[in-house]
Amino acid sequence: MSRLTSIGAAADVTRVPAASRRRRTTRCVVAAATLLALHVASLDAQRTTTSDSALARLLAARVAIGRNPGIAALRITPAGVETAYVGRAASPDGAPMGPRTLFEIGSITKAITGTLLADAIRRGELLPDQPVWRWLPGLPIPAGGDSISFLDLATHRSGIVSFPPGYRPPDSGDPYAMIDSAVVANVLASAPLRFPRGTQAEYSNIGAGLLGRALVTRARARDYESLVRTRLAQPLGMGADFTITLTPEQQRRFATGHLASGDTTAHWRIPYLAGAGAIIASLPEMQRLAEACLGKAPAQLAASIAAAQRPRRDFQGAMRIGLHWIVFPRPDSSAIVWHNGGTGGFRSWLGCNRRTGRAAVVLTNGDTGVDDIGLHLVDSTLALRPPSARVVRTEVAIDTLVMDSLVGRYRISPQFAITITRQGPRLLAQATDQPQFELFAESRDRWFLKVVEAAIEFERDSTGRVTGLVLEQGGGRPRFVREP
Repeated sequence: MSRLTSIGAAADVTRVPAASRRRRTTRCVVAAATLLALHVASLDAQRTTTSDSALARLLAARVAIGRNPGIAALRITPAGVETAYVGRAASPDGAPMGPRTLFEIGSITKAITGTLLADAIRRGELLPDQPVWRWLPGLPIPAGGDSISFLDLATHRSGIVSFPPGYRPPDSGDPYAMIDSAVVANVLASAPLRFPRGTQAEYSNIGAGLLGRALVTRARARDYESLVRTRLAQPLGMGADFTITLTPEQQRRFATGHLASGDTTAHWRIPYLAGAGAIIASLPEMQRLAEACLGKAPAQLAASIAAAQRPRRDFQGAMRIGLHWIVFPRPDSSAIVWHNGGTGGFRSWLGCNRRTGRAAVVLTNGDTGVDDIGLHLVDSTLALRPPSARVVRTEVAIDTLVMDSLVGRYRISPQFAITITRQGPRLLAQATDQPQFELFAESRDRWFLKVVEAAIEFERDSTGRVTGLVLEQGGGRPRFVREP
């Protein structure tokens, strides 16, 4: 059973072989696109080698399926660095996808936040088990959460919900833009912890965002962006295309995101919870982060990165988690250290295996995941898992009285439900701890989403009363029962 969408979760392990994971509530975001162009390009000659062989063909085959408008990727091996750009950026400047194209990297930002935590620990600014609330002034402490630590936030063991329960953003296409201190304070004061802190792992975007804010306060930085700039980007030699705030010129180079329906979507803004997923980057800037993943960084920062990647707690199945870095053990006793990301119209992946000296970055301006590509580029024994072709759906008009018969809360477990509401002529769905999204009718009882590849089939009894729904997503069909 998959949640409808998110900033992008390492909890989405659909591209890891089944033997290495267990079924959990995860995030799944998919998209559609068209192949318009193929472009293979180098970075600067001193740092990069390129070819139009396997990597470009791999990306072209994936874009040709029709779910990803374009994909930019690189792989690092002991022999050098190969980069490829395939498809279209659909950026305002009309330029082909290339080294200057900018992407939302989503929750790869969390790995950066985890690295900043490790760096703060190395500097002696804080201890990993130290309660975090001292550095979050003005926010209430949730009931039972007074001992939530930096480590709990960085390993998704705080028990804090991922998205404000019941929150309806003014613009569902930009769900985090208006989340501020007041919204988060209300969550902390009113929403119970999902579980006692430290007892289990459950992905939390709010928790990651709070960690970023606490690090900013402790470092006396102006904001999260300036903390990233001074403590990570500048030491790694990153330029202006690793950022949060865009100049007008950069906005023209910003790729356009695409939903599962193929429709374009607005960019996500994540001002208050920036540490959870706000960073925007080009592939050349991400290359420097991939090299740092392998240990190529100034000595003190390299030590902080290594500390952040060190596994601290169990996460999912065979995987473990460091400070937001996910650790995937391999049979040769090595490990792939990685994180993925997903915002409204983008997916991303970054990872490396230090023992083999291989790393990869994959960026796309579509909602179909690229985890399998990244894992395969780092470890070729991990199979590619191409998505199926996009389902073409036909929308029909439905009377509002029929919509009213579908309104209600549908539950699959005590922890997870989908709430259906009507706002004027629109039917909306909101899963637990997730933003609210519009449903579109294929028939009276069959509805689909455009933001993700998912459909909902409502069930009725012999009297015509709606009794439940089935969520079709990612090959699964879990059934939810309507509450009285």
